[in-house]
Amino acid sequence: MKIALKKLFQQIGLLCDEDIEINGIEFDSRKINEGNLFVAISGHISDGHTFIQAAVDNGAVAIIGEKELKKEVSVPYYQVENSRSLLSKLANAFFQEPQYKHKMIGITGTNGKTTSAYMLHHILTSNGKTASLIGTVGYIINGEQHESSLTTPDAITLQKMIFESKDEYVVMEVSSHGLDQYRVACQMFDYALFTNLTHEHLDYHLDLETYYQSKKKLFNCLKTEGKAIVGTYTHWGERLYRELYNEKIPVFSYGQKKRRENIYLKSYTSTPTATLIVQDHGEEYQIHMKIPGKHNLLNALGSYICARDIGFSPGEVIYALEKFEGAPGRFEQILTPIGSKVIIDYAHTPDGLSHALETATYCINNDLYHIFGFRGNRDRSKRKEMVEISQKYCNHVYLTLDDLNGIEEELMVKELFELSKPYANVTVIKDRSEAIYQAIGLLQNGDGLIITGKGPEKYNEQYTYPTLTDKETVLRFLQESIIYDEKYHNQEQQR
Repeated sequence: MKIALKKLFQQIGLLCDEDIEINGIEFDSRKINEGNLFVAISGHISDGHTFIQAAVDNGAVAIIGEKELKKEVSVPYYQVENSRSLLSKLANAFFQEPQYKHKMIGITGTNGKTTSAYMLHHILTSNGKTASLIGTVGYIINGEQHESSLTTPDAITLQKMIFESKDEYVVMEVSSHGLDQYRVACQMFDYALFTNLTHEHLDYHLDLETYYQSKKKLFNCLKTEGKAIVGTYTHWGERLYRELYNEKIPVFSYGQKKRRENIYLKSYTSTPTATLIVQDHGEEYQIHMKIPGKHNLLNALGSYICARDIGFSPGEVIYALEKFEGAPGRFEQILTPIGSKVIIDYAHTPDGLSHALETATYCINNDLYHIFGFRGNRDRSKRKEMVEISQKYCNHVYLTLDDLNGIEEELMVKELFELSKPYANVTVIKDRSEAIYQAIGLLQNGDGLIITGKGPEKYNEQYTYPTLTDKETVLRFLQESIIYDEKYHNQEQQR
């Protein structure tokens, strides 16, 4: 693909007098090929302006940056106010505004993004539509699955994915980081869905107000006829609903309070079975979910409202929701041969953890065990609260390592011991795989173990057992137990 730089600049409101043609855009000088445009970004870790000459050496034919150059380069240099925000617009224009080829659904919120995205993707595909999915667990484009490196990919990768997608719909999770760093910009979405906002990412956003304002940016990315769908079951959602309504943005609310909407939650039960009773344009419908928990009922309600506005009938949406078995690593349940249960969940915030553990208590009959840890170089302010939440719901707690992210293991383990001091039933086992082995080995009939924090993510650290995920560790233990039991049974028969 090629485009005249003058034409590209014109589309985003910049002037260019050079007669240059470009065949790609990059912000990483190592990826530059002959004929590319290089955008120098002042990053959080490194400054792209220091790699301008390297980009030229690799074949860049033009440069965009924010700073005055101390040394001239041999290709045209265009100084702008904010090259990071400009990158999204450039990529969008280069890939010919690909969002207009699709119905676009963007989902943001602290918790529930992944489950809501998978629900909507399931509703669409169950009703004969083709849909791409871009999110935390992975990317699905044109029916092919790809590993995910970021919840919201960088601006160039994202625009390229949307351009290459031949699917009718694109459903994507939109993180606060992605919004704050302009990975998502322009009028992109037909629907923008907000689940909730709770304590998270304060190592990056510094306070909840800044975090909220980052989330709200999603609604600046609605297409002209775009609509907002806002979960109003937290005070942040209530505030967002009021602000969007006052800004004349078409907005639906969902939660436990009846407003002016034609679709609302009349009542629900989350245990022993999860059921929503939805009032839809004067008609009452029951939806029986396979996945438990009040939080998942609310995710289902938001997805129901979105799907109905797209044009699906109540029956089509309900059929799909009742068949939905959950997103990978989100409250994924594994039954053991002795009648105990292991649950794997991604919960890594106080609110998400509270929902997951409360739901887990309804899924077991006896003792609840819990394994979790904290990521290095992340928000430390939530750690004490999360241990307290675990104590509230669980009989036995194991603190273990998660990704260290450059923090020394010794320092992380020391903090785990400090957090465990007030409690007699908290054990620290630094090796995550050993913690899982030990906890499962203690389970009796009717007991449950919930492992939180990583969901389906692969381990970044090396542990005793050669497994790559929490689920793989659990299945390895169960397989070894079965082999051991069979061996012991055969020995007894020989005697």
